Amino acid sequence: MTQISARQRFASIRARLMELELWDADSLVMTAPGAVCSAAGEPVEAALFSAVSAPMAVFTAGRYAREFAKDPHALCAETDDAAQMFGVRVPVRSAPRRGDAACIVPNRGFVVTARFENELIAACILLEKLCMTAQLSPRIGTPKPLAAPLCLIEHAVYTKKYSRPSLAAAQGEEAVPETQDVSDLALRESVIAYGKKLVENRLIQATWGNVSARIDADRFLITPSGVDYDRIRPEDIVEIRIADGSFAAGQRPSSEREMHRRIYAARGDVRAVIHTHSAALQTFAACREGLRTPEIIAPCAAYGVSGSKKLAESASGVLRSHDLCIMANHGFTAVAADLETALSRAVAAEEAAKRILESE
Repeated sequence: MTQISARQRFASIRARLMELELWDADSLVMTAPGAVCSAAGEPVEAALFSAVSAPMAVFTAGRYAREFAKDPHALCAETDDAAQMFGVRVPVRSAPRRGDAACIVPNRGFVVTARFENELIAACILLEKLCMTAQLSPRIGTPKPLAAPLCLIEHAVYTKKYSRPSLAAAQGEEAVPETQDVSDLALRESVIAYGKKLVENRLIQATWGNVSARIDADRFLITPSGVDYDRIRPEDIVEIRIADGSFAAGQRPSSEREMHRRIYAARGDVRAVIHTHSAALQTFAACREGLRTPEIIAPCAAYGVSGSKKLAESASGVLRSHDLCIMANHGFTAVAADLETALSRAVAAEEAAKRILESE
């Protein structure tokens, strides 16, 4: 494994957060316990991180977090990804306590903690999204927080299972899949390419979301579970049988594969499915509101736990007669005859949702 110095790690984190507009002159980064850098990259003492038990942390703020911190309150998890990352809620504190995944710092911004860099970046994006929902949701409805017991379960599953491939990769222990199937190579590469396009368009973060494409009447390909999009290889893409959802032993398809399977089974015209966790559409999802404009109709499917049969039934039920679907407290799905059209629909829906939320 190639060792990355604290300075290289800081530079990478700063560059990524600057690109996301989640950086300012007061930002601080803890690249390892006791190793803290200022926004300028200079080593500093920071009591703010003194109780942090995680290997990494960052203090920063984006547009919405900066405004929210002026009059903050605890943020409840209103989407599955927030529950997975933070648990029940993000508290308001002057500094994080031991074991906190994150906290809002009054009049300043937020602190997030993480085990590896990609998780740190994802946590920043998710917390900024929570702040966005808190400020803009009154224009469309009221967010519906997830039940506390469910949040605790989702957080435990994420920490102990879902994030394991990404954690192993960050530690240089990435496993080689037992099945090295590279049939339908061109389609596998297309699925990978469109997963990366979702990241580039800020429609997903970390390993959330998924992409699939139909091979024929009997099979489809789907992205793997818990693998960062920049690490997915053709052999990681999983072939699923539409009839029964079966796949080769040793592979780990997306937890939402049943939703994809039901869509392909019900609609022969669909050859591509894209599932996103983009900011504006997730605000609609948190409020359990559909999106309707003259050009776009995206009904809201009833809530089902991430990866559950209920979620698959609910979302695929809407998508029997629509090409777009908001998934309550979860995300958004677009279907189409090809991946490019599915992506275009997801981008257009996110832009439409954002216009509604930001309208005066």
